[in-house]
Amino acid sequence: MATNDGAGDSFARDLERGRDENAPRMSNVSAGDGIGSALSSTNSSIMGDDIQGDLGEEWGPQHPCYPHLNPHVPVDSVEYATTRIIRVRRDWLLHGDLAPAFSNLYPEILDPAGISEQEFRKVIGKLNTELGETFNPYAGRNVVDSIMGAVTGWLWDDFGMTASKKKLAALEQWIEQWNTEMQKSMAAEDSGLVAPKIISLRQTGYMTLDIQIPDPEIAPAPSTVGANESRTALTMEPLPAMAV
Repeated sequence: MATNDGAGDSFARDLERGRDENAPRMSNVSAGDGIGSALSSTNSSIMGDDIQGDLGEEWGPQHPCYPHLNPHVPVDSVEYATTRIIRVRRDWLLHGDLAPAFSNLYPEILDPAGISEQEFRKVIGKLNTELGETFNPYAGRNVVDSIMGAVTGWLWDDFGMTASKKKLAALEQWIEQWNTEMQKSMAAEDSGLVAPKIISLRQTGYMTLDIQIPDPEIAPAPSTVGANESRTALTMEPLPAMAV
């Protein structure tokens, strides 16, 4: 049976991480006489996501303290060169897929930027609580809004009468207020650092919580090397003869 030669060209999920040369080859060959294709590797889960152990220990874009380039500002701006983004992942165990929720794992790199662990957990608790109540499809007001939307041909939604849109707008205002308070706090301390800033959840599609901080000037993650490649550069000049 013919196999797909291009199936081995797999890439990491994060573009900043680069190509993963050690990624397993995908196979479309069925296991025995069964229906469907066999699992490509032991690192594949039944839900379709790769299960990688000790992701938090490896330094790279998957690490919670990794400073990402700032995609929310123009590349030719001063903020792009002087700020970085700390990306807080989604927590799927809190609300499942009913509502967005973010991990309360504290990235310690936020401490020198002006966000303490207590303040971080306060923000995460606020966001997770508000988002859970807003997106809960079984909440009484959300059920009423769904019925009114169906009866009015979704004009109820177009006129902004749903409670979810009002709550999300209020949450965005709270984020802006938090950013303003952080700016005033950093200005009062006269530390000379750029105040941390929470990026709008609408801008990130509620998939991550992006926090803008001053550039900590940490070295980027090393590129992934293959199994037969060396991490050390070899000199092209011949070595001098050693005296016997």
